[in-house]
Amino acid sequence: MAKAHLQPRWRRGVLLTTLLSLLAAGLPGPSAALATRRLDTAASNLAESLPGGAQPGRDPSERAQALEEQAGALYNTGRYEEALAAQREAVESHRRLAARDPRQRLKLAASLHNLGVVLIRLGHKNAAIAPTAEALALYRDDSSLRDGAASLALERPLRNLVLLHYEANRPLEALPLADELVRLQERAAAVDPRAQASLMDVLNLRASLFVALNRSPEALRDLESAVALARAQAERLPDHPVPRHRLAGSLLNLSQVADLLGLTDQAVPPAREAEAVLAPLARAHPELTGDWAKALSRLGQAHARQGDAALAQPPLERAVTLLRTLNPAGPSRTLAVEPGGYRDDLALTLETLAMVNLQRRQPRQARAAGEEALQLYNDLAQGDPRYRQDVERTRAWLTSWPSLTPAQR
Repeated sequence: MAKAHLQPRWRRGVLLTTLLSLLAAGLPGPSAALATRRLDTAASNLAESLPGGAQPGRDPSERAQALEEQAGALYNTGRYEEALAAQREAVESHRRLAARDPRQRLKLAASLHNLGVVLIRLGHKNAAIAPTAEALALYRDDSSLRDGAASLALERPLRNLVLLHYEANRPLEALPLADELVRLQERAAAVDPRAQASLMDVLNLRASLFVALNRSPEALRDLESAVALARAQAERLPDHPVPRHRLAGSLLNLSQVADLLGLTDQAVPPAREAEAVLAPLARAHPELTGDWAKALSRLGQAHARQGDAALAQPPLERAVTLLRTLNPAGPSRTLAVEPGGYRDDLALTLETLAMVNLQRRQPRQARAAGEEALQLYNDLAQGDPRYRQDVERTRAWLTSWPSLTPAQR
């Protein structure tokens, strides 16, 4: 029987295995404060005392700050639509103040950044680009910022703008911003080793952009640097899970890009190391089970690309078992942020497993895995047309197989 030819399939988001820390830094969750300040006032009390943020006779600068605080308090308790209304009003208040006094432009920049954050949280990513870009421009233009303060101010809108352009499939627009972000983080890491973790994340992000632009050799260089930084951090903090988690993410990315470049011998070792790192982490921290499954899947894919179906099958089967235990409709809290959550990972793993089964002369198992993958891709394509190509590809090779004989069924 001829070998099934397994081509690596690249999906937007696959490479972003260390992006959770970026999102946490730039897009605060329900328990985090917005970028301008931490709020200590209870949201319910603040909402009652500042209805709509408007109180007649209040000083304009005080009113703008009160609106900012109200938006932050509403955001922190998950009342995002109300936070959006208050944040829009805060931006307009800061804009009027900045028109009269240029020294207020930094407050306007912070307010615009917060508006972008709330829009992103509500899923309005295209709408978030304009206020985030305006905030970045204001920070760049303000001569009062010194080097350290400028780096800190520029970092958050730069991160978010890179991510927004990437999500909108605009890697050309995102790349120069990512280059600037890397330079900022390199300077910061040279002064403070604690900034190396952020530099590692940014290198992973820029590698994603290089891949999207078919510049995989440059992606490989960024990822090798990211792995070196992550490994050093993990060695410095051997009992801390976060550095090992970051190391695993960079290793998985390195494996994926090595496959893209046809360096199949170089794709297996980082995938194997990532799986070895994540297995004990997932046992100690069950919320990382999805990441462990992704590592097993990547290891199986790397072996399959080498043509070693016998080594590919066990990790793929284990990955399928783990992925089936996860809620496919639930939010992904893993390293990678996938559009379909775990269903996307399960579909790809099943597709690879079907090809491996075929190579190992297991037609019944191959067809079952292939048909399950097709159903998952069909479901995903209902909400995201990008999966239609996966549907067509999987359907094509399923229909090309001969029918099973009674003995094979």
